[in-house]
Amino acid sequence: MPDSATQSSGPRRGRRVTQLRITDAAQRLADDRGSVDGFTMEELAEASDVSRRTLFNYYPSKVDAVLGPELDLGSEALELFRTGGPTGDLVDDLQALLLNILENEEVEIAAIQRFDRIVHANPVLLITLKQRMRRLVEQLVDLASQRPGGDLPVHDMQIAIAVVGGVTETAVTAFVDDPEQDFAQLIVDGIATVRRLFG
Repeated sequence: MPDSATQSSGPRRGRRVTQLRITDAAQRLADDRGSVDGFTMEELAEASDVSRRTLFNYYPSKVDAVLGPELDLGSEALELFRTGGPTGDLVDDLQALLLNILENEEVEIAAIQRFDRIVHANPVLLITLKQRMRRLVEQLVDLASQRPGGDLPVHDMQIAIAVVGGVTETAVTAFVDDPEQDFAQLIVDGIATVRRLFG
């Protein structure tokens, strides 16, 4: 890898580590105290071992800190999707995009269970989650419209993305109930089930 690429990726990795450390601390505080309102930004800064100023540079609010950084789909994966890859089938390629994310993330059952508890205890988080999901769907619809033959109606693209999102949500629930299962395989099997039922 060129030196410039190494140098540029270093700060990004460092920022990512700090983001996740703050989010972990925010989730621990919210879980321990039963609410996002149960702690202050000052307490979060102390628990994260960062200054208050640094904390606000990363997250403007406790809600954002608890939810963590917005999903990064990865530029290479997005470009592959935009150009029609890897299979040419919209649903299969949405699945591939999702699995690519999972390859780069550590799926820890304890963290998923904790997040599930926090969201159920703090409905206010759902508002921001829905806003984030809306932005993600808009991004994917825009990319899907640029794919070769991407002349599907926007509504059709939104439905395809919603189906994959629904399968993912179901997979998360199944994984929380039985962590011995393979999370990625749950998604693959779920999409296969959708095709079988509606194909």
